[in-house]
Amino acid sequence: MRKLIFIAILLFISFFCLAKVVDEIVVKVNDSIITKDEYEKRLSRTIEAFKKEYKGPDFDEQLKEIPGKLLNQMIEELLLIEKAKQMYQVDMIVKMQVENFMKENGIKDEAEFDRALKAEGLSLEEFKKQVLLIYVPEFMKSREIRSKISLSEQEIEDFYIKNKEKLQGKPQVHLEEILLAKEKYSKGTAKQAYSDILISLSKGATFSEMARQYSAAYSRQNEGDAGWYFSDDLSKEISQVVFNLKVGQVSELVETKQGYYIFKLVERKEPKVPTMDEARSSIIEMIKEQKFAESYKQYIDQLKKEHYVRLNPKYV
Repeated sequence: MRKLIFIAILLFISFFCLAKVVDEIVVKVNDSIITKDEYEKRLSRTIEAFKKEYKGPDFDEQLKEIPGKLLNQMIEELLLIEKAKQMYQVDMIVKMQVENFMKENGIKDEAEFDRALKAEGLSLEEFKKQVLLIYVPEFMKSREIRSKISLSEQEIEDFYIKNKEKLQGKPQVHLEEILLAKEKYSKGTAKQAYSDILISLSKGATFSEMARQYSAAYSRQNEGDAGWYFSDDLSKEISQVVFNLKVGQVSELVETKQGYYIFKLVERKEPKVPTMDEARSSIIEMIKEQKFAESYKQYIDQLKKEHYVRLNPKYV
């Protein structure tokens, strides 16, 4: 008896020690889990993508919201996958997507595909898991929600009448940018670099050339082309500067937390009220998205009632 108790204690200690090294569970939906490692990797990728896309107001506040929003999104993905398992042959859906990917990329079989993936540091099973996590939730949204949305001609007409001002849009600016990062430039050296850039531009250098030479912004890869922005996409300080530029004009230095920006206004789009025919396709998409958002929330709320969902309190 003592020997059995001793063995049981050893097993308990072994299990406890093993549990200490097993990755922490962040979310559990039925038997599916999201580990701390998976969550943190995806959070890191999301934040990096966010930094490249946005220069908007309350940038730091928006960054703070990302963890909570990402957790909700990951929970919803698992709920949709669990529902898909009840309704469809999920393995076949994943298999078909993998086969389509292989066909589109001229890969003859899974063995060749596995070798190609391993060269990129990924296994075939990991790829299939990514297909499951990315494609299956979108499949469910399309099959169970979007396909059931309908609208009438009267809805289109009513929407047009009520939303003419929104349909005309807002002014937009197409910008090129140079970021003199604070890790490299002080206020004084940034002013000197700005002066040097202006002199080079006056002598015939292009803004793109200056961006390649000086900029620390992600847009440097696009020769300084930062893309199109509405006023709301930009901080108040940047918006006030760039929306007062003339096409072709270079801005003054704009100081931000990241560094000192220099902008060039490439193009400008002014708002215009479209006719109903011009706006029809946009109106249809807007109405469908409104209906989808409402139906999707109801669908997810129902799935939360049907399935076991546990979020680690540390991440609430």
